[in-house]
Amino acid sequence: MNQTVREILVLVLASGGVFFMIVSAIGIFRLPDVLTRMHAFGKAATLGIIGVLLSVGVYFSEEHGIFFRMIFLVLLFFITSPIAATAMGRAAYRKSRIEELALVHDEMAELQESPGRIQSTAKGPTL
Repeated sequence: MNQTVREILVLVLASGGVFFMIVSAIGIFRLPDVLTRMHAFGKAATLGIIGVLLSVGVYFSEEHGIFFRMIFLVLLFFITSPIAATAMGRAAYRKSRIEELALVHDEMAELQESPGRIQSTAKGPTL
């Protein structure tokens, strides 16, 4: 077994990426409501995909520009993933009834009450 440092790095990155994807899939099936499922998708799946993309980039680094393409895809995913998670959260809020006990502060309800102006009345949990 004569593995190079590059092969070990590819194995570690790919294993870490697959681990986070499995955690994300388990979270999507096991978590109780839409908002927590969205959180599991947004965080763990992002880390998983980034790990797999980086491992592909390192493995094929000898080919022309593959590593830089994978870095570009990682940056693109960092930009688009929060936007997609926010869009899913807004759609879930508008379509289904989110439990009021799960939300500490409901900014979307305030925006619906006064659509012309954003109110900044941040209240923390009362003790």
